[in-house]
Amino acid sequence: MATYKGIQGYSVQKLSSDPTASEAVGQLWYNTTAAKFKIGTEGSGTWASGGALNTARFDVASANQSTQTAGLVFSGRPPTLDITESYNGSTWTEVADLNTARTEAAGAGTQTAALCFSGDTPGYTANSETWDGTSWSEGNNINSARGAGGGAGITTSALLVGGFTPGGRSALCEKYDGTSWSETGDIPVAYMYVTATGATNTAALQVGGDAPPTVVKCALFNGTSWTETGDLNAARSQMASFGITTSAIGCGGDAPGVSALTEEFNGSTWTEVGDMATARNFVSGMGTTAAGLIAGGRAPAISDATEEFTSPIYTIKTVTVS
Repeated sequence: MATYKGIQGYSVQKLSSDPTASEAVGQLWYNTTAAKFKIGTEGSGTWASGGALNTARFDVASANQSTQTAGLVFSGRPPTLDITESYNGSTWTEVADLNTARTEAAGAGTQTAALCFSGDTPGYTANSETWDGTSWSEGNNINSARGAGGGAGITTSALLVGGFTPGGRSALCEKYDGTSWSETGDIPVAYMYVTATGATNTAALQVGGDAPPTVVKCALFNGTSWTETGDLNAARSQMASFGITTSAIGCGGDAPGVSALTEEFNGSTWTEVGDMATARNFVSGMGTTAAGLIAGGRAPAISDATEEFTSPIYTIKTVTVS
């Protein structure tokens, strides 16, 4: 008869108190105080409907580090849009327009301090704009005009990852210091329709993309160079991502075919969690793994839908035997 040690490779531990629920996932132990066997389990994470955008759109950019209760989206199509909307946790409100309408833009920052850069106007642009919570102002341009790249970081420390230039798919990355853009280490493979997330331009995560074909590849940036990390479970481009390099969500996209898949990253590996309610691509994301937000997209119809993500619920359960 198989034993737990034989299957798992280690003995059941004896503990006087339970570990935290998130640390205990998949583990079995004996609580000597309660005189009971216990096991840690993880829920799947859930999506719930939020308030609809005022303007249905896809290929929309977002202030990636904004939150579920204070979000910001801008640009998109069709046609080429300059519209900006702000979210308060239940409803979207139109605020001041971008100076330059665009699709395939990248974004960074928060609801009150954001960046919009690159995109198709039509015609690939190097234009970069800064949002102060009230209006957009022109900033210094990126060095290489492009669209379909990924944005990460905040207004004083942002990153543009990959994309598509008049010459084709690009591995070029640029970082922003609050004043100007400079080229930095390339991603390992040239991708378009790539997504990125991360709190600064020294700690970012590239997720998926189109090489072609769509890929499972992801990479971590340390401020100088990229290192490949754990692959997605399903190859996709045109995804949304949000969070930081040690705790991120990647969702939706094109496989090809629109996808509702959601995966959670723990700093090294991806795990499938609860699917989005509606499969879609070209969707924007913001927030954290505990409380995230996606808006817009194409499913395949152009969407005004918002969904709010709540992180998986970790539970410690008592094992009963008879």
